[in-house]
Amino acid sequence: MTYNFFNPTRVLFGAGQLENLHTQEMPGRKAMVVISNGKSTRESGALDRVMEQMDKAGVETILFDKVGANPLKAIVEEGGRFAKKNGCDFVVALGGGSVMDAAKIMAMYALQPGDLWDYVPGATGKMHPLVNPVLHKHCCDDRFVRMAQALEKRMLRSQWIL
Repeated sequence: MTYNFFNPTRVLFGAGQLENLHTQEMPGRKAMVVISNGKSTRESGALDRVMEQMDKAGVETILFDKVGANPLKAIVEEGGRFAKKNGCDFVVALGGGSVMDAAKIMAMYALQPGDLWDYVPGATGKMHPLVNPVLHKHCCDDRFVRMAQALEKRMLRSQWIL
């Protein structure tokens, strides 16, 4: 088996950087935003802020909010089919590890035929090569948001000038 993987990633880090999301080059005109089935992303305002930034960037969005802890194959497949059905060009993941992992697989699976297990290596998977390209994916990890908020508070307490 051979493997060639190229995954360029742009990271905007620091207090207030989410407000610059709309200035970034987007990989398409329609995005599926993936969040968990919980409440924190909505209640914190992070979802509204990301949706606002995508709108400012001229990107239409649809929301997939069914990812739970340890996402099931059925939910990941549903997300992939949802992205394809709605003509999404890329996937934006907003949340923790389960959301990040599920969104990556949804982006991979969205344009592939057959069952998700067709593409899984290992004893139970069929390890078929991908037939079609994958959707682009962008991740807004809540750990980076929390880290930026903590750094901002520390800088304010220390009265640093940067």
